Amino acid sequence: MFLLDTSVLSHAHYSRQHPAVGQWLDGQRHLAIPFPVILEVYIGIYEAQKNKPLLAEEILGWLDDVLSADFFYPDINREVSRILATLYCHNELRHLWYRDPENARKRKPGQDLFIAAISIAHDIPIASLDAKDFALINRHVHLPGVYNPAFSSWVVPKRQNAPIEVTDDMEVA
Repeated sequence: MFLLDTSVLSHAHYSRQHPAVGQWLDGQRHLAIPFPVILEVYIGIYEAQKNKPLLAEEILGWLDDVLSADFFYPDINREVSRILATLYCHNELRHLWYRDPENARKRKPGQDLFIAAISIAHDIPIASLDAKDFALINRHVHLPGVYNPAFSSWVVPKRQNAPIEVTDDMEVA
């Protein structure tokens, strides 16, 4: 099982997908979608409503279909809260609290720390197309693994006890 980052879930909606990512998604039987990823997609939808209402409506319909499918939605529990609190207390990770913190107009809460806390608490590796922040987080707390399906590689090697379905196209970076 993999915990999908927003970059991977959003990629599933693109009409022109990266071939390796589309193939990887098609080959997965068990995927988890965490609350902060759903939140980020909804934020994107509501922001798009201002200038691109038809696109926002299309994405909302797609998201409704995704959320009605058979995915695992990990619980937000005390352990997630405890881990997230420790991540917020790492000074070296403060810049992850907000995306684009220097730009007041584009400044939004970042969700990578929240996704990492869920990954750790539920012992589920993360699938991400933009894994540099997760690699940084892993320097402070050990993640169960971070996999980039576009390159079929582990950005953060999978922890041995992390549950995962291995497919033939995966290689350790």
